[in-house]
Amino acid sequence: MSTDSTQQPVRQAPQDDDVISLREIFHVLTSHKWAIIGFTFAVTLIATLVVFSLTPIYQATTVLQIEQEQAKVVSIEEIYGLEGGGDSYLNTQFEVLKSRSVLEKVVNKLDLTSKPEFNAELREKAWYADALNWRSWFGLEVPVVEEDDARVLRDTINTLEKSISIQPVKKTQIVKINAQSQDAKLAARIANEVANAYIESYMEAKLSLTLNATDWMQGRLTELSEKLKIAEASLQAYREQEELVDLQGVLTISSNELKALTENLVQVRRKLAVSKSINQQIKSGQFKKGKGYESMQAVLDHPSVQSLKSEESKIQRLVKDLSRRYGPKHPKMISARSELESIQLNIKDQVRAIIDGVERDFEVDKSNERSLTEAVAKVKNQVQDINRKQFRLRALEREVRTNKDLYDAFFKRIQETSATSDLQTANARVVDQAFTPKAPVKPKKKLIIAIAGLLGLLVSCGIAFLLEMLNNTIRSTRDIEEKLNLPVLGVLPLLSAKELKKDQAHRLFLNKDMHGFGEAVRTIRTSINLTAMDKEHRVFAVTSTVPGEGKSSTASNLGLALGQLGKTLLIDCDLRRPVVGKNYGVKGGSVGMANLLAGTATIEECIHPADGIEVIPCGQVPPNPQELLSTSKFAEVVEQLKQSYDYVVIDCPPVQSVSDALTVSRASDGLIYVVESSRVQLGAIQNTVGRLLQARAPITGVVLNKIDPSKKDAYGYSQGYYDYQGYYQSKD
Repeated sequence: MSTDSTQQPVRQAPQDDDVISLREIFHVLTSHKWAIIGFTFAVTLIATLVVFSLTPIYQATTVLQIEQEQAKVVSIEEIYGLEGGGDSYLNTQFEVLKSRSVLEKVVNKLDLTSKPEFNAELREKAWYADALNWRSWFGLEVPVVEEDDARVLRDTINTLEKSISIQPVKKTQIVKINAQSQDAKLAARIANEVANAYIESYMEAKLSLTLNATDWMQGRLTELSEKLKIAEASLQAYREQEELVDLQGVLTISSNELKALTENLVQVRRKLAVSKSINQQIKSGQFKKGKGYESMQAVLDHPSVQSLKSEESKIQRLVKDLSRRYGPKHPKMISARSELESIQLNIKDQVRAIIDGVERDFEVDKSNERSLTEAVAKVKNQVQDINRKQFRLRALEREVRTNKDLYDAFFKRIQETSATSDLQTANARVVDQAFTPKAPVKPKKKLIIAIAGLLGLLVSCGIAFLLEMLNNTIRSTRDIEEKLNLPVLGVLPLLSAKELKKDQAHRLFLNKDMHGFGEAVRTIRTSINLTAMDKEHRVFAVTSTVPGEGKSSTASNLGLALGQLGKTLLIDCDLRRPVVGKNYGVKGGSVGMANLLAGTATIEECIHPADGIEVIPCGQVPPNPQELLSTSKFAEVVEQLKQSYDYVVIDCPPVQSVSDALTVSRASDGLIYVVESSRVQLGAIQNTVGRLLQARAPITGVVLNKIDPSKKDAYGYSQGYYDYQGYYQSKD
């Protein structure tokens, strides 16, 4: 037996798996289009029902302008308060708008604790609420220790806080207060009341601060009044104690007196220095017998001597001038000399008088210097004493003035605060009042339904692609060539229930209305003939991986197709679940292949004509089919039949169930392997092909069965079937 048919074709290089094929994507979507449409429609329908069952929520908006904090109306001093335009100030006010104190005012004003929307205790509990309380399952419920009113108020405020949003407008002092509620009118009232409560809260806070400041300043004013009285009493007591009337005038007189005494003391000390020097020179005996006193520096420095000396110099210049013009005996000359001699004589007399009074003047000058020194010291002490009194007096006056200034400032501020305590200005004003909304803001039904539909579409498409990725079956001729490395003999279409009638699948080839199916079988027949052109007699075994893949109907229709080319025999070697005899109406109990192998019947007795071919049924089902097929008798029978028939088609059992097909394939010229599209896992098929190859089965090729003819050619299906079907239908 030739093994040429076992030679495997060269495997084609697979396409790059990383390249995304748009045709494959389109095929996946079209293949699961009804599932995708159905899932998307179901999700959209559920979303629609849920959306229309939700309670509509209305939103109202109040526009509030937060202005810079105003100064006091009457105050002309410093402006207290924060800068209204700063980001920190505005952010602070935004938080105040959402504070619990403001929300509590709104709750009390609108009596929200009596509304089920905000008070959860007033709502009817759902029938499944207790079942969802997981704490009760384990006995972990915490007992409530708060009072009912406080707890209800707290929960209501928390619920109200969730329904309010603050939306500042950038680069402005405008803020929008959004309030949401199931009641449109209530939403508008809440938004307006939040703004009013904020303004009211601000006014109350300012008034409270003013009253607190007034109380504090009153206390401080009393303390300052006592301090001022004590300081004034201390100042007056000091003045009376020191008998101070005009301290500044007394200080001026003393200063002038000290200045005059100091000047006199300087003159006396200068004169004392002269008299002291002369007295010392005289007592030292430096000038004896009264000679040379004129040259004494002390004498020369004496004012009277200096005056006479000056006159002497003038007369001497005059005499000198006259001597140039007149003779010695000229009257003017004589008069001038006489005057000069008189002055010189006066100088001598004055010098003598100075010398005679030196000691007396010295004692007088010394006494004057001593008395003036004592007088200056006394006046200095008086001035210093006055300065000390003045310093103390100024300190007391400064303390009085400081306390008086503080007292006046606090007294003035108290007067201003008292005058304006009932006139407080708000830092915000309502620009636009909230009005009752006409349409709800949520749920956004159209948007939710559209998003649900889109998500349903995306999820369904994702599931379709996931199923395609998880589908590890043979679905196309390309899968057979790439994953099994086997040639494709042809494909058979998936038939509808109308086309596939009971007990008619084995002879669809003869049905003239099934043009496409017939052409598909002819294509398989042609492929088989091309693989066995060098053989005179052709024996082909037909098998599959598992039962139900259509191997028996394929073998039967292939036999009918080969019967048009030559004498053909169809043998039922599925000795465990035979169907050939039943399909062709062979009488029950007739002998068949089992009887032939057991030797209880001849070949002629087992052959039955049917639809232009001859068939050998199973016969009596044996208890040991594999032993019968493994005997040499089976090979001899096949060899005998080859001599009588042009084609022999053997229907074998599935390979995965039993090993009968492996035994039958050894006596065959070729093995036709039937694979149902998208049914058996690739691993099982590859395992079956591996077993056949290990048994050296002559695998001719693969027939891909039950291909959906409505699918596009996205997986490499052969177009022959579709073309022929369209051609024959047009001919009809």
